[in-house]
Amino acid sequence: MQWDLERTGDIGVLRLSGFLGESTAHRFTGAVDWTGARCAGAVVVDLVALQGWSTEGEAAIVNAAGRLGTDRRLLAVCGHGGRPVPLLATAHGLGVLRLFPDTDTALAILAPR
Repeated sequence: MQWDLERTGDIGVLRLSGFLGESTAHRFTGAVDWTGARCAGAVVVDLVALQGWSTEGEAAIVNAAGRLGTDRRLLAVCGHGGRPVPLLATAHGLGVLRLFPDTDTALAILAPR
């Protein structure tokens, strides 16, 4: 798994590529922590270029949302492209994270006005 950070105002957009699985979950956790330290607003995780993920990879996203939530910050996920995301959908329903169809929509809703 590889990642790249783009800053849009206070929001950090973390773009993932490759495969997010058990062996790369620690890299994802580090990327979210690094992004959170550099961006004061929400962290948007863009999955468009991600080729796939395992249950452990999906759980790493939910865990990252929980860690950010303790700082009253939001983790948003976009670009899953209709792929099944049962853990993300459950976390979204519980208010742990937000799901958006794409980055532009996430930024339009999350950017301070």
